[in-house]
Amino acid sequence: MLARLVRPAPLRLLLQTLLEWLCIFALAGVAMEIASVPVSVACMLLIATRQHALLTLMHDFSHHQFSRQRRALNDVLGDVLTALPFFITVHGFRRNHFQHHAHVATDLDPNWVSSLKRARYQFPMSRTQVWVEVLKHCIGFYTLAELKRYTVDAGMAVELPRAVRITRALFWIAVAGLATYFDLWVAMLLYWLLPLATFLMAILYLRDIGEHYGMPAAGILGSRTVLAGWVERLLIAQNGVNFHAEHHLFPAVPFFRLKRLHRLLLPLQAYSEHAVITRGYLSGLIDEVSGPKPQATAVTHAV
Repeated sequence: MLARLVRPAPLRLLLQTLLEWLCIFALAGVAMEIASVPVSVACMLLIATRQHALLTLMHDFSHHQFSRQRRALNDVLGDVLTALPFFITVHGFRRNHFQHHAHVATDLDPNWVSSLKRARYQFPMSRTQVWVEVLKHCIGFYTLAELKRYTVDAGMAVELPRAVRITRALFWIAVAGLATYFDLWVAMLLYWLLPLATFLMAILYLRDIGEHYGMPAAGILGSRTVLAGWVERLLIAQNGVNFHAEHHLFPAVPFFRLKRLHRLLLPLQAYSEHAVITRGYLSGLIDEVSGPKPQATAVTHAV
């Protein structure tokens, strides 16, 4: 069964990526056509959810889910479609992310060490504090610091191979040329950069703390799985990203099979007794990170 789950599905990854872009273009088109502030804000929020969806797919490209043999093609597609629009690269993300996988939630985990230097990742904190931090991310309070953290501090946009630097240069030349020719600079500011700098930051923060922070128990590989309802899957947990413990156990499983993997693992005693599984980002997760750490209990429920 596991052999079938880990098979790459390049066409599915590519089609899902193109679908996310189609949604973004459609939402931007609706906002520009209707020209209403409430509609524009709603579209910006939904665009941010699709931006986050693209980042979850970039994560799959970093694990060579498009092609494990043609790795250069895998990375070029991943860069152009999912990484460069966020000012990072697949190569840089992978270099950081694989260290995280090897040393999760330890002093050798670059993500963990970097985050714990920031008060907003130190738990427990009160529910009010959590929501204040979400709001601060949402209004762009941390955006510049977070962009520097990802691009420079985590090395996702620096010290890159020559081929990656060339791809990046050609990408931004093409973007600048198209934006100028079609007069899209204002549209890009309103319906790409603004959602990225605001709503996306809040989504990333909630997703981040849901994966490794404020854990009520050590868990499997220090990772939490969050059972999300359809609203949270729309807003926060796109493309199976909430099944994070499963991903750490079997990183070769593509995004769309993680839920199936979760169901297969549930009957196993080693998983059900040690997995940290939380119900909901806006309910269970907030409860876990805002109070004393409870004793872990066995998991008996399914998605």
